[in-house]
Amino acid sequence: MKNFYYKIKVGKEAIDINNHANNAYYFVWMQEVANAHSMAVGDDIAKNLANGKTWMARRNEIEYISQLFLGDEVEIHTWTQPEKKTSSKRHFEFIKDGKIIAKAITTYIFFDINRSRPIAIPEEIAKLYED
Repeated sequence: MKNFYYKIKVGKEAIDINNHANNAYYFVWMQEVANAHSMAVGDDIAKNLANGKTWMARRNEIEYISQLFLGDEVEIHTWTQPEKKTSSKRHFEFIKDGKIIAKAITTYIFFDINRSRPIAIPEEIAKLYED
């Protein structure tokens, strides 16, 4: 499990009618962080796609503990945990001023685009996320 940290600043586009970050934006940020982490460890998204493979979200869970507002600076901590032969869980913690604002888990499956079905995560890819 390699830990990865990513910083964002809550922009105007993320603010909803309640004057806080809209819930949907957490999922946008989670995808952004997951992609950045994948690229950082060498799990090249474009290469996977060129080979007809990709990671696909199967399930998202999120717990909102507090709120984020315009201009807030947030550190997002993520790490992966192998689950089954074809899936992995990715954990997220949204941290502002040293406090966890939200926690989330996405279950990803490794997917064969051409056959339109989950496949075993290649060992060489799984190893990229290990310490």
